[in-house]
Amino acid sequence: MGAKAKGESGPKRWEILKMVGKATAVISLLLALNQVTGLVQEFRIHHREFWDAMKTGREQVEREDYAAAYESFKRASELDPIDRDALDMEADAAMLWLENIYHIQEGQHFSDIVNPLLPVLYRARGHSTGPKAADLLAHIGWANFLRSRDFRSRRGAMPAGVSVEPNYQDALRLDPNNPYAHAMWGHWILWEYGELNAALAHFSAALRSGRARPFVRHLQLCSLYNSDGADMHRELFRVANEMRKNQESITRGDRSRAFDESIEFRLDHQSELLQILNVVPRSEAEATYDWLSQGYEVQDEPFKSLRREFITATLVEIEGKNGEAMSRYQSLLTRARKANQTSVIDLANDSLTRLSPSAIN
Repeated sequence: MGAKAKGESGPKRWEILKMVGKATAVISLLLALNQVTGLVQEFRIHHREFWDAMKTGREQVEREDYAAAYESFKRASELDPIDRDALDMEADAAMLWLENIYHIQEGQHFSDIVNPLLPVLYRARGHSTGPKAADLLAHIGWANFLRSRDFRSRRGAMPAGVSVEPNYQDALRLDPNNPYAHAMWGHWILWEYGELNAALAHFSAALRSGRARPFVRHLQLCSLYNSDGADMHRELFRVANEMRKNQESITRGDRSRAFDESIEFRLDHQSELLQILNVVPRSEAEATYDWLSQGYEVQDEPFKSLRREFITATLVEIEGKNGEAMSRYQSLLTRARKANQTSVIDLANDSLTRLSPSAIN
């Protein structure tokens, strides 16, 4: 009896051990599945954060909030450092931000913005070729130009380790028609008080490329109205006329500044104004005057109307019709006196004196 009982207990223990083993395996499997589920969940969260950052960045680019877009794409590239789209979008946002840095806050330096962006441009340059690589090199040069403004005046000595023109040269070796390199180089020439014709050649090449035309035009206008001299002002008016004829867009700021530099600030310098308005035919000059003066803020409406009449008389004078011009200036003088517009009275008198000293009354 005792031997039989002992014999039976062996299989029972074995069965129990098998059950325990199975239970342990099930528990191990459940733990492994839970771990895998956790990893999957973590991946899903990570993946969602990545695509949310990419989506937000694209929306911010559409709103032209390039600083915020850069931060969003930077976040995406940190979440997935090997995603090429995220890296490229981060670099693209950096370039857009650089293109739109016009002013900085008091106490801030251009380097505060530029320095974190340069490594991003260099990293993208490492895996880019052709026009894209040239775009990046041009923007590296532009970033260095902005940095140089922290340490030098125009035409001053460049700080050590900062180069501008060589980056544009390298960009054009990769892509001879690159609009950014040409436009930025043209700007650099005029910033350094270089030859206008050399700068114009670069801007013309940039426009011929067919790419980035609004940026090229903006930089061309900025370069001209930030430079001194009658040649610059004539070219500014010619470019504005060309843009009008081509139905190109122009920002309100560029429109206002171009009007100031080519017309408003030249009213008291009539010999220069005559040269500026003579750069295009009369009908085009009148149309461009009207195009640039759209939305121009003038508190005094009578002055606005009288100024337009003065420009018309000046254009008649440019055509060599001195008799008609004098008649227009005389009419302008009468109207200006009635409106008590002293500045226009002076303009009319100066014009009449230029054409015939005896015409003053």
